[in-house]
Amino acid sequence: MTLLLDDLDRRIAAALVGNGRASWRRIATVLGEPERSVARRGARLLDEGIVRVLALPNLRGPLRVDPHALRARVRPGAMRATGEALAAREDVGRVSVLASENVVYAELFLASGEVLDFVDAGLGAIEGITGYRLDEISRYHRTASGWRPDLLTSEQYELLGNVDEHASLFATPIDLDEGTTTLFAALRQDGRATAQQLARELGVSTATVASRLEQASAAGALFIRGVVSPAVLGYPVEALLRLDPMPGELDRVAAVFAARPETRVCAVAGASVVVDLATADVAALEAAVAAAAARLPAPCPMHLDLVAAGPKRGGVRFDGDLPTHDALQMRLTT
Repeated sequence: MTLLLDDLDRRIAAALVGNGRASWRRIATVLGEPERSVARRGARLLDEGIVRVLALPNLRGPLRVDPHALRARVRPGAMRATGEALAAREDVGRVSVLASENVVYAELFLASGEVLDFVDAGLGAIEGITGYRLDEISRYHRTASGWRPDLLTSEQYELLGNVDEHASLFATPIDLDEGTTTLFAALRQDGRATAQQLARELGVSTATVASRLEQASAAGALFIRGVVSPAVLGYPVEALLRLDPMPGELDRVAAVFAARPETRVCAVAGASVVVDLATADVAALEAAVAAAAARLPAPCPMHLDLVAAGPKRGGVRFDGDLPTHDALQMRLTT
C-alpha cells in the first residue's frame, strides 16, 4: 500500500532529496512555510524512515570498483526472489524488477578482477536466472543524488543549495584523503548531522567541517543522498528506458534526459543510454518520453519497461515504499 502524504510533506521530502543537509529554516524559507511546522513534519519523515539522508563516498576511491548495469533474464515465478537476492548483495546499489518482461535490472560495483566471480558464483547461485547482459557504466549524467522532482521549481532547488551533484564524477577514479575519509565515517549513519556535531566528533572547527564538505562534494568524493520511494512523492509509475543511439551521440542523448525532472538516474552503459524515470501516471510517462524523443538525433531506437518493484534504491533496501534500514547496505571499505 502506498503511503499518503499531503502536499507540504511531499514538498519537504522533495527538498530533502534536493539537499539532504539543508536546515529546516532554509527549507521553510524556500517553501514559504512556518519553520516550526516544517521542522516538525520533516523530523517525522526522517524518524518514521519515509526519507533517509545518507552520505555515500565515491566508490571508485576506496574500493577502485567500476559501476555496471546488469539485465538478468529470469524464469517466471522467480522474479521477486531474484530481485531480493540481488538486493541483498553489498556490491549492488539499485535493483528494479521489471513488469514488462521477465528481467531484473541491477546497478552494481565490481573491481576488474571480480566480474567473472560475480557471473559464475554470484549469478550462478541465484536460482531462476536464465541469462544476463552486463555492461560497464562509463559515465553518469545524473545519479539518484541529483533527482529534482517537479514538486519544487528550479529556482527553489537553487535556493536550497547543492545544485550541482557532479554526476560525471561518480564514475571517475578519485583518491580520498584522510580528511574526507574521517568526514564520511562521521556522516555514514546520519547524513544530516550538523556541522557542530561533526566538529565535536572530529575534533575540528565548524569552519573546517564546512570547508571539507564543500571540497569533498565539488571533487566528487562525497555524495549526500536523500533516499525516498518515488511513489511516496506522488510518482508511482516508474520505468526503465534503454536507448541505442549512434556511438557518437551517446552523451547528447543522455544530456536530453538528464535535464528532465522525471529522470532519477541517467547513465551511459556500454553502447546504450539507460534512464530511470518516475512519473505520476502512464500518460505523464508517455508525454515525458515523447518530449525528450523530439530532441533526439535519428536514428535512436528505444525500449521502455515499466518497473514492478524496487527492492533496493540508492544503496538502501526497501520493503514496498519504506526503507528497511537506517544505513547503506553496500560494501564501502576494503
